[in-house]
Amino acid sequence: MNNRTDLTKGAILPRLVKLSLPIIGTSFIQMAYNLTDVIWLGRMGAATVTAVTTAGFFMWLLYSFFYAAKSGTETLVAQAAGRKDIEEARHVAENALTFSFYGSIVVNVLLFLFAAHLLQFFRLDADVLQQATGYLKIISFALLFGVLNPILSAVYIGNGNSKTPFIVNSIGLVVNIILDPLLIFGFLFFPRLGAEGAALATVISNTLVFSIFIVKLKKAESVLPGLKLPASLKTKILGRVMRIGAPVAGHQVAFCLFSMVIARIVSSFGTIPLGVQNIGMNIEALSWSTALGFSTALSAFTGQNYGGRRYERIRTGYYCILGLSAAIGFSATVAFMAFGSEIFSLFTKDSEMVTIGILYLKILAVSQIFMAVEIATAGGFYGLGRTRTPSVISIVFTGLRIPAAYLLVSFTHYGYSGVWWIITISSVIKGLAAVILYFLLLKKLFSGKR
Repeated sequence: MNNRTDLTKGAILPRLVKLSLPIIGTSFIQMAYNLTDVIWLGRMGAATVTAVTTAGFFMWLLYSFFYAAKSGTETLVAQAAGRKDIEEARHVAENALTFSFYGSIVVNVLLFLFAAHLLQFFRLDADVLQQATGYLKIISFALLFGVLNPILSAVYIGNGNSKTPFIVNSIGLVVNIILDPLLIFGFLFFPRLGAEGAALATVISNTLVFSIFIVKLKKAESVLPGLKLPASLKTKILGRVMRIGAPVAGHQVAFCLFSMVIARIVSSFGTIPLGVQNIGMNIEALSWSTALGFSTALSAFTGQNYGGRRYERIRTGYYCILGLSAAIGFSATVAFMAFGSEIFSLFTKDSEMVTIGILYLKILAVSQIFMAVEIATAGGFYGLGRTRTPSVISIVFTGLRIPAAYLLVSFTHYGYSGVWWIITISSVIKGLAAVILYFLLLKKLFSGKR
């Protein structure tokens, strides 16, 4: 199998770091699409940046529905790679990509037709609603590629090759960074499109990334030579992908829906607090994306070693990732506490938003270590094919945020800051629960297999 790394051999920490860094870079790139939009659109005022970040909830939600294909592909390709079974890895990838290809087209049409109706959920002001609708209709055309590109990245990562997805996605980000100011503000012969320009830049960039992936996979020396898209669906293989990926997708969908309800609660306090929370979530994605990179690397590492029956390496690999993710969470805590004003000022010049944003970052700073550890630990579960446990942890404790927030807003004077404290407390609980249950799982699975 060409262009892949065998993770069942060699020094563990260096291999994990080498695998993790491009994945983290790729996660940053995917996150940077949104950050770039927010940074530029923040110059256009609170209404515009709130419109775009609110519309982003629906793209997040729809990507989450297809996360089952991405997660299932990553796990099964890694396990097949550990067994040196190229044919099975190819069939898994073909079915996941084909299913997502047709499914995303159908969802794309529905999103375009009902964009305005969906956005009414947030009870936005008329100006904000108009801008959000225009943005969502255009960026909906990025859905197909936004769904397929992570699956294509997962094909490479499952084979131990994290460098290629990083390079390909980097090209897309550079194009997005160049196009954003040109299309938002209108320079040279480009029209001034505002929020719709940011959406168009994302569509063009995602299309380019997909095209490069397809060209590379068509080459004989690719990670899975002979890969076809679209291909004939095989029920048995697609069923395996979905069984592993469905709990992860369920977790992603639930997390997004819960976040949308929380955003609606915060919106009752006005456009500014809602905008602050939406911007704050994008800032927090800096630590979240890093932890996700470690999680993805741990999933590939664990999957290959589980498929190759190298059980002790799984335990040691987790210790390494646990320490690295905790360090990232600690760094985020310090940054949010000490440099909240400087960080938030990068995304908006509105003084009221910056003041409230500093408070948001200080509250969320308390949970960063636990959030990073929870996300990274999920990768260990995924690599073993045990996707249900981290999903249940997340769904239960994230879901409890909603009744807690309603009670707090209704019967106390804390307002939106109390909602943010509830988010932080639940993140602490989720992080502790994930680590404890993963250690128990390792003890149960491997105590008699040394």
